[in-house]
Order: sequence, then structure tokens, then C-alpha cells
Amino acid sequence: MTHKERLTMALERGVPDQVPVTWELVGRFAHKLTGRSDFRAMCDAHREIGSSIFNLQGTGPNISTHLGPGYSETGENIPQSDGSILHRRIITTPQGQLSSATLTRFIPNDPLLPKAVEYLIKSRDDYQIYADYIGEYVRTAEIDISRTLEARDYIGDDGLLNSWMTDSIYHLAQCRRDVDYIVDLMEVPDLIEEVLQAIDAYQQIRLQAFNESASEVLVYDMCWASLDLVSPQIVRQFMIPRAKWVVENLAPGKYIGFFQSGRIRAVVPDLVACQPHCIQHFDVLGDCDLAEIKRSFGEDICIMGNYNPLVLAQGTVEEARAEARRCLDDAMAGGGYIMSTSDAVPSDARPENMKAVVETVASYGRY
Repeated sequence: MTHKERLTMALERGVPDQVPVTWELVGRFAHKLTGRSDFRAMCDAHREIGSSIFNLQGTGPNISTHLGPGYSETGENIPQSDGSILHRRIITTPQGQLSSATLTRFIPNDPLLPKAVEYLIKSRDDYQIYADYIGEYVRTAEIDISRTLEARDYIGDDGLLNSWMTDSIYHLAQCRRDVDYIVDLMEVPDLIEEVLQAIDAYQQIRLQAFNESASEVLVYDMCWASLDLVSPQIVRQFMIPRAKWVVENLAPGKYIGFFQSGRIRAVVPDLVACQPHCIQHFDVLGDCDLAEIKRSFGEDICIMGNYNPLVLAQGTVEEARAEARRCLDDAMAGGGYIMSTSDAVPSDARPENMKAVVETVASYGRY
């Protein structure tokens, strides 16, 4: 079977010839391996390792906008004396102005790692400014699927083309310091819900773009549905209804996987009830036991992940093989399992460890 056929079979909870092996292999590791960080570099890195192409970033579809009078967005890259780069963003609306700043290249061996040093939303009054901006963005939005066509052709049968979409809660979380945002969710839920509804309109455009694109799988990033951050009540109030809506409005023939992190066991039944095709990654630092998840939910979803990414960076080849066998023993029975890291591949991951996993699964993970 091809890589694409294996991934598709697993997403449909079927039994391929062997367990598919992929990674959350994104720009940081691809840059370390190839010197580039675009989706082609990620594909090339997968091919060098021998894994199935999946979890790509930067493949589109893209949404552009032509903001009306009184609205603008500008960005500037400002070199710093230590060699790092400060990325400054300024949003202007008739209601006011917001600014943010992100730092990169502050770690020489991991130049793509970002660090937020200023958030767009600094006070609760800023939420309304951001909601106004998002409303104007949606009003003037235009969809471009051309990059998905390029990516599909570049991937071929070596994997599945996916697009990423953060849920509304995570979208807003990127604009506000996490501690303040968590307090806001608890103290002013009505204000948060009002802003989320503006973002929901943007999400509708995002989903429309995915449905019209060449992408085959929607990676729906719900990593803020983590009980390390918020309560089960907040997950059920703000996130589950929106996740269910996305699943229900997915175009026929498309797949969707929920992207999670941290502790999620108490809300796994809620996530599964939304009927995604897949849930990833069952974080090794969370509270899910892979074997128990397989027993409890293996009939309902494709299970993806739980491989400890630190083993790829800090372990020996034999330790990398042993971690692969652990995952296979816990979850491969009966199909419907995709081997993957439980978070992003570290930039210092050892290619020989990743290749050892591919080799182990090719022999030990066959059906």
C-alpha cells in the first residue's frame, strides 16, 4: 500500500498492510534537516525519514482581505542587537488600535521558535476592538486555494494533504496573555462569547475555504481544550459545540482530526461524541493511557499519536525502537491507529532515531 492508502485506511478505522508512521513534523525540524521551512521542506524531510506525509503547515488555503476605510493592518520585522528578530503587528480600526510583538531567532540552534513579548489584547476593553477588526476582515475576505493544489501535486501518494484550523477559543488565546485569558473565561464569559461569535464568522470562511480546497484532512486544533489550562465545564461550554458544528459542516469525502494536548481524559467522551475521524495526539505528558483509550474508543475513532517526542531527541536508537513497540502493543490491534509523536518533533531530533521507528513499524507493526 502507498503512504496515502495507509493513512486513509487508518482514518476510516480499517486495517492497512501496516501501521502508518507519521510525525508532527513542522517547520522547526524541517529547517534543521533541509535548511528550509516551507511545506516542501516538510515533505522532503518526511521522504528522507521514510514516514508518511501528514500534519504539514503552510499548505493553504489562504484567505486575504481588503480592509475598508478606517481599518488597516501592518507588520514590520525589526532586527535586534543580539541577532534576534522582533516581528511587530499593528491593527487599526475606527474603535482603536492594537499592537503585538513576537521574537524569533533568539535561540541560535532553533531560529524558528517564536516567543510572544507583547499581546494584541492587553485589557478587556481591547476585545471589542479585535471583534470589530475580525468583522471587517470577514466582510472583505477572499479565498485562494491555489497553494493546496500545489501541495497536493507535491505530496502525490506519499501522504495526505491537510490544512490546519485553530478553533475559536485558541484563535482568541493567541491574542491575550494566557493567565489573563483564563481569568476572563471565568469572570466575563458573556464578553468572551460575544467576541467568539465574531471569530466564529471567520471560522465559517476558514471551513468554506477548506471544503473548496484540494486538502483532504482538516486538522482542527483544539489544544486549549486541555484540562491543564481550563475546566471541563469551560471545554463543554465554549469548545464542544463549535467542534460539533465543524464536523457537521465538513464537505463529503473530507476527513477531520481533533488536535489536542495535555490532560484531556475527562472530556474525551465529549470529543468522541462530536464524531471526528481522528483524535491526536494523546500527549505523553497528559493523563491518557494509550491502551485504555484504544479499548474504550477504538471502535469510534482513529487514534493517533502518544509516541514520546523527547525519545527522538534524547534517546538511543534502541530506545526509539522500544517506544515504537510500546505504542504498537497498546494501540495497533484491529487497525485504526496512526503512529505519531504526541507533539511537535523537536528541532534537535535525531534522524537515525526517526528512521529506526519507521523500520521497526515496517516489521513489528504489520497486520
